[in-house]
Amino acid sequence: VVSTQSTEAVVSTQSTGWGTHQTVHLPSALPGHEYLKEMEPLGWIHTQPNELPQLAPQDVTMHAKVMSENMSWNGEKTIIITCSFTPGSCSLTAYKLTPSGYEWGRQNKDTSSNPQGYLPSHYEKVQMLLSDRFLGFFMVPAESSWNYNFMGVRHSSSMKYDLELATPKEYYHELHRPAHFLNFSSMENPDADFEDRFA
Repeated sequence: VVSTQSTEAVVSTQSTGWGTHQTVHLPSALPGHEYLKEMEPLGWIHTQPNELPQLAPQDVTMHAKVMSENMSWNGEKTIIITCSFTPGSCSLTAYKLTPSGYEWGRQNKDTSSNPQGYLPSHYEKVQMLLSDRFLGFFMVPAESSWNYNFMGVRHSSSMKYDLELATPKEYYHELHRPAHFLNFSSMENPDADFEDRFA
């Protein structure tokens, strides 16, 4: 998510990636586009099935890694938003890394749920204002899917991609899961030679 310096416009860019409720996998190089030149990064959103009492260490590590590899990400301005789907509601919490959290996350190699050296002082909650009024647009990967959860083997941290103006395809769109649709098409082929497993 990026915005103009004056926060008159907000842009949501869909990065190519995949993940679980515990971790997110993104390419090392963030995309660029002429429409983003006057914008500054705001951060990223991690969806999760339930609310956690603290920011996950994996999120601290991911955010520190993105900040260290992309100089446009200012530690005082870029945040992590967790979106937790609790029964009957959705809970949003915003965090920013402290300097010690940035250093710890940048150096952390332990991907377990309780890595050594992780402290609650590595992040702090920040205020978030929600509004039903915004001016903005969406940008999505031009060549491929933004959702690699169904084809994770095709995702690489070294992949590069361009962006285009478009509305993101829904999560289960056929573009994100071509193997599923190939399986469906082979089941519908009446001339296909299937083995009779009950013979």
